Amino acid sequence: MAPKKKMFQKSMSALMLGGAESAAPLAGSGVLASNSAGSSPPGAAGTPSAASQTPTTSTPPSSTTTTLTEQAKGVLAQLVKTSKMSRSRGSALAEKPEVQAMLDKDLFLIQSDRRTKMNAMQQLQLVRVLAQFFLERVDDGHRYSYFEAIFLGRSDDPTLHEYRLSVMFQLVSFSIQYPVLQILNHVMGWLCQMKNVEQERIYSDRLIDMIIEHFVRLSNEQNRMHEYLIPLEGTCSEFCALFVSRATLHGPLSPPMITLIVRYCTRNMQFILRHLRDTSWLGNDFAEKVVPKLVEQTLLDDDSDSLGSCLCYVLFRWHIDVLANEDRKGPTKRIEVLDLLLSADYPWTKRRACVLASAIGASTRPEAEIQKELQRLEVPEHFQPVIDLLCSKGIKKSSQTVLDAISEMHLVEEMDRMITEDDI
Repeated sequence: MAPKKKMFQKSMSALMLGGAESAAPLAGSGVLASNSAGSSPPGAAGTPSAASQTPTTSTPPSSTTTTLTEQAKGVLAQLVKTSKMSRSRGSALAEKPEVQAMLDKDLFLIQSDRRTKMNAMQQLQLVRVLAQFFLERVDDGHRYSYFEAIFLGRSDDPTLHEYRLSVMFQLVSFSIQYPVLQILNHVMGWLCQMKNVEQERIYSDRLIDMIIEHFVRLSNEQNRMHEYLIPLEGTCSEFCALFVSRATLHGPLSPPMITLIVRYCTRNMQFILRHLRDTSWLGNDFAEKVVPKLVEQTLLDDDSDSLGSCLCYVLFRWHIDVLANEDRKGPTKRIEVLDLLLSADYPWTKRRACVLASAIGASTRPEAEIQKELQRLEVPEHFQPVIDLLCSKGIKKSSQTVLDAISEMHLVEEMDRMITEDDI
């Protein structure tokens, strides 16, 4: 059995632990990875609360589970029928009281005491049914209306809303492996429509934190869990933009994370920059908190050439395509990473020189001041031609030309490496 398949089955088994009969409090059902970091294996969609969990036993499949599965399918079929009969679009389906009452009672099994009687295994069955439901309706023009009705229809009730969202996040984790990648498009559509910036930030971070826990943090050469996220580069550009701009705030810059960032940028760079321009809070955090982390990674890691290339492009285009000006709204934070790049704490490489050339063009510091700092640097002798180029007049306006020149230079260390490789 393939390693990822084993991890997938293990994560699904983790969801099937729980008491068979006891009702679970809504606030404790479907806990996200961020609430149980380190205890859930990658790919696990969530774990039940202590109130509904019996650690020493697991609930075997039963006729009740089968009945609940069929009941859930029936509810979803009725949802589709209601949508077609009323020709509901947009938020109309989510706002129908009779639809929400049906979903509470027959899909989420909410009782009169506002608790769900679903245990963890039954919740997994529900997630499976929901994944299949959306998979079968990939071409249905009402599919977002279904999503909105199921998961967002109780936004006026904090307790019920939170419970539905917990199931939604479990569905996201499950659907990435299933796969039903359109689910993430619906979630990103919901996030992008939020008018409350603080709420958008909270739920965006909740999503990224879960993704990091389930697919990135524990990914290694054996299970390669992060590879479940690679197809998203071609199916959900909004998620790619969110991941690139927030992932480093939720986990270390491991090889799997760097791989994903580079792939997402390579495939979606123009969209990512537009998204950061149109989502100011995201762009400001990216410029101020994330880019310095990425730059430092390129200074420390010998295998970060691809990441360095992505950073060069971001640095070149930030003030041109993204930063707010008199003609457009956007982030107000400029990317200032010269102090990092001019620090004596890091080794000199061509990659560092290229990123430095890009950063000079993006910086607001006067050119004369930058030249003085460059001339004070102690660099290896074979890097002196690079420093001379960077000190040339007009570099802030011709940084692309300087970058191209640096890229064409064959430095001593490169020649040594090429000779060594030829000998091998």
